[in-house]
Amino acid sequence: MQISQTLSRCITFHKIVQQLYEQGEINFKEKNKLKTEFNTNNEDIQYLIDDIDKEDFKQQLVEYVKSKHQTFKLLNSPGLRRKSHVSESSPTIGRRSGFSKESKITEEELISYINKLREALVDVYQSRSNSLTYLVQDHLKSLTQFISKISILSPQASIILLQEQNIAEEIQFYYKQLKNQFLNTHTLLINDNIMAVTSKLVQNLLNCDEFTFINPQYGIYESNKNSFNNIETNEYLHDLISVTTNVNLLTENQTKLSLMFSQYQRTYTIRIQDECFFYHQRQIKDTLLNLTLEYKCLNEVQILSKLISKATIEARVQLFSPIQIGNMILDIGVEFVRCSKYLFINQIINLLRTKYTIEKTENDLLGSSTSLSSTNLSPTSKQAKFAKIQFKDILPLEIIVLGLNLNKKDDIQIYKTITNLYTKYLKFIELSYDRIIFYKYFIKSKDSIMLEFDKEGKLSFLSRPIPPSLSREFQLTYHNRGHYYQIIQNDKLLKVIEQHLDNKWNIQQTDQLYEIFMKARNKKFKGFAIIFSEGFLQTRNLEMETKKIKLRQEATQYLSNLEQNNPEIKDTILSFYIPQQVHISGIVNKKKKSMINGFIDTIQINLIDVINLEQEPIYIDQIDSFDFNIFKIENNSIEKQRIVYQILKKNNFLEEFEIDKNRLCEFLGQLEYRYDKRRNPFHNYNHGVNVMHSCHVIMNKMISLLQYRDLFDQLTKLSLILSGLCHDVGHTGKTNIFEINNMSQKAIRYHDKNVLEQYHAATALKLLLKDRMNFLKNIEFRQFREKFIQNIIFTDKQEHFNLLKFFEANNEKDIKIITGMIIHTSDFVGAAAKWPISKSWSLRVNQEFQSQYEEEGRLGLPQQPFMKDLQKISVLSKSEIGFYKFFVRPLYVSLSKFMDHQLQDRIDNIDETIIEWDQLATQENQQQ
Repeated sequence: MQISQTLSRCITFHKIVQQLYEQGEINFKEKNKLKTEFNTNNEDIQYLIDDIDKEDFKQQLVEYVKSKHQTFKLLNSPGLRRKSHVSESSPTIGRRSGFSKESKITEEELISYINKLREALVDVYQSRSNSLTYLVQDHLKSLTQFISKISILSPQASIILLQEQNIAEEIQFYYKQLKNQFLNTHTLLINDNIMAVTSKLVQNLLNCDEFTFINPQYGIYESNKNSFNNIETNEYLHDLISVTTNVNLLTENQTKLSLMFSQYQRTYTIRIQDECFFYHQRQIKDTLLNLTLEYKCLNEVQILSKLISKATIEARVQLFSPIQIGNMILDIGVEFVRCSKYLFINQIINLLRTKYTIEKTENDLLGSSTSLSSTNLSPTSKQAKFAKIQFKDILPLEIIVLGLNLNKKDDIQIYKTITNLYTKYLKFIELSYDRIIFYKYFIKSKDSIMLEFDKEGKLSFLSRPIPPSLSREFQLTYHNRGHYYQIIQNDKLLKVIEQHLDNKWNIQQTDQLYEIFMKARNKKFKGFAIIFSEGFLQTRNLEMETKKIKLRQEATQYLSNLEQNNPEIKDTILSFYIPQQVHISGIVNKKKKSMINGFIDTIQINLIDVINLEQEPIYIDQIDSFDFNIFKIENNSIEKQRIVYQILKKNNFLEEFEIDKNRLCEFLGQLEYRYDKRRNPFHNYNHGVNVMHSCHVIMNKMISLLQYRDLFDQLTKLSLILSGLCHDVGHTGKTNIFEINNMSQKAIRYHDKNVLEQYHAATALKLLLKDRMNFLKNIEFRQFREKFIQNIIFTDKQEHFNLLKFFEANNEKDIKIITGMIIHTSDFVGAAAKWPISKSWSLRVNQEFQSQYEEEGRLGLPQQPFMKDLQKISVLSKSEIGFYKFFVRPLYVSLSKFMDHQLQDRIDNIDETIIEWDQLATQENQQQ
């Protein structure tokens, strides 16, 4: 298969733009503007690209960018701005004479100067003066480096040491170190753990070891513990008020916070809106946090901090991959790459200070000059030399190096090193922007996926998780930063890669599903990339059954990865929802047959007449919203039956199907009895009515959208609403696993397949087939029966992942899948209620789990690990957090997205519930 037309045009366009730039036809700003407009689908650019194959396309492109774009502003992710680095160039140097480094300071005078410096520093320290700025600290650091080198040497030996010091080599070393630190932000996207990514961002971009932030709603988060905890804000109020919107060092005056972070040598603080952030260093290191005010890069720190906060809080309640916020991570990374040149400039100045005297000036945009520091500004000799170095930037920076003599070999070597490396670093920044644009194209692409390997053959970028279909086709196995021969097991593909490794970067048209590109710069090999083109994920043209098999395989692979990447779900309630086969080896010697199936209760059938049924229920005003709370009427049988009646009436079923109300009363009475005769805490008539109500609300919210107005016919609606009401009738209070392991009559009858779900459907249909209860005589019963059974089968928890996969891959509005998704989601309506209502539902279902665990032990059956010790809050909380985070939330998110986000309030409730369970677990641990 040839490379896709879209991808081919993308690569051709970027090559043409690069050629125009290298030929001097367009400048750097214009090049970046063209690339950005292409990637954001600018209409004018898209119109021009229709002529991409014409000879005059290059000229059209040049005329377009010259005539229409005189100013430059890169569109980035919301809240993120890019400062132009177009004007950055290599340092320029000027000379003048008239300065002498000769000094006749005596020993007595030197000691006097040292004593005065000590007294000044002690005074500043004791008074907590504001004079101890970053600029002063910068000078002190240079002085400390100087003193450490001369403290045990004679004055003459010290001078020789400084003269012999190879400043050029130290600048070269720092250049390489800095590039490595900021080079690989994009590699973080191949990490599955978002918390690990936030920690790495702080380490790579801020050069800090750990971070903490305090959020008034969620409490305090500490990265070294990877957990949220409650904090008594009143106790820390004085310290928190002193945290400002600028970056500052934590001081001893902030006593409570200083004690909390005493294990760190240095802590930086910053407030952003109502959140306080703290970045910690175990050892003092260079960091951009020292330069935020001097070089105007505070905004980048603020954006990074907000990303960390948002990602950390969101990861608490949902499962998501770093690739989902890949664009923002890449944007922040490249902005810090741009700012990192200030670290480079600052280190150059510090190294020069060990040998020369520096006058540092900063010119604002109006061209004025402000002296930031000065030493020996009055020349004492006409023979002395000095050099002026100007680092051009959006904030023009100029330094005057007093004593740098460009006629001396060593000094000219230092100058050339600064010139060459600063120019190379600006080129590195430019290439970083180009690389990010390229990466972002593949992140948003749905038809292509790119694997990039560095010059050592290790994975450096993956545009999205490897799909199961692609993994099977080419035997691909994901390894974080793994070598290509560890990731690729396909011999044919490996052979093709080896054949390409000596080639230059080019596009080779092949009949394969992939393209291989060699990365080269200045004729140096930089790695290679494999781009798998459109086709490998397409399933829409497959036969339906083949498609289902494929999706089931992908769901199984997803579950396998879920368990591997999230070991915390092992032995939790989530294992209950993972499809599995129950193998019973040999004969199970049961101690005693379960009495559950033969349980006889004296509960009475609650009879109701038509007159009572037709009366308005107490909560009639809540019948069309999720505000309805079944617990308010759980002991009022008549009110529950009135709710059922009103839902049937609201959907016009009574008139449409000419429902016999007397038979309906008889049916509802029997249905309630079959639900409640075992007195289950959870699986009872309250739950049935609640799920019916949820199906009614969700279905009608969906119908209110124009695109789904004609999605449901009346028979489909009726089957959905009634299947919601009947889906758990006759429930034993046990799971399918229990029924199968216990070899119950139900398991034998239904061949271990959807045991309880088939039983519920059969029980309800048997009631309907009795003449005195058949209120549906005027419908096409066979069609109704088919839809009714299908819906109830979808409430089997082990159908969850397959259903979710089918639903998300469904492009044809398959009504069977959609109604299945509605009833399956409604089955967890209690979990999506506000806290503490959701807690009440959780406690009830866990009562049933505890009872089953005890019964399994009594009968000698395999006991389910997630049902053990549920009376302990710490165990119960862990189970519930996994259940909500990995199961309930993704379900509601998927359906809400389909419905134009009409279920967002349910998702917010789920998030609140996860946090509440987390806090309960934390309180329990603290008490222990």
